[in-house]
Amino acid sequence: MTKRHQIEIESVMLFILSAGIGCAFALYIGHKPQPPRVSLPVMQMYNSTPVLTTTPTPVIPKPQVTSQVSPDGRKQITMMVTTNNDLTKTYTFTTSDADGSNQQTIYSASYATDSMSIPFNTWSSDNKYVFLMHGNEPLVMRADGQPFTDTEKNFSVTTIFDAKNTGNVYQETTGWASNTLLIINTTTKDGSKGPSYWLEIPSKAVIQLSTQF
Repeated sequence: MTKRHQIEIESVMLFILSAGIGCAFALYIGHKPQPPRVSLPVMQMYNSTPVLTTTPTPVIPKPQVTSQVSPDGRKQITMMVTTNNDLTKTYTFTTSDADGSNQQTIYSASYATDSMSIPFNTWSSDNKYVFLMHGNEPLVMRADGQPFTDTEKNFSVTTIFDAKNTGNVYQETTGWASNTLLIINTTTKDGSKGPSYWLEIPSKAVIQLSTQF
């Protein structure tokens, strides 16, 4: 065997050996156990922007209007109740002719809880005075809007009566007995029926009557 043939044989054998090693390595890799795949939880992205909540704006009622005509039909008094943004109520009273002309504002005030109203018999018989109800308290005022004195725009019936110390308890004001006389009913201190009184406007005189109306 020549040296050339020996080299060729060795080269072939080296090629075969290399191929065998390569096949064995490929088979090993193909059968090697694979580690289990672990699925990591995906973090959910949330919108971190704070949600702004707004307080709904309260619905403000429309102004309420009521009126009362004088006994002779010549005059009327009108009450407008306006609800304000802070939920207080403004009571505005105007007098006018029956057709709405010659309006004059005679009283206006705002209250958080108190209420006002026009009694049925608000007008004096000569249309000179009116009385309004502030809760259970009657307020007497001039129908032309002018004050009684420099310091008194209106009279509180209960305040005037209580100051007289009649010994009886104020109960109610029922209406006018004449152009200037308001009728007051009372109870005694034990709660039984008391006598009636006249309150004279504008002198503030309190006159006891023999019976109760």
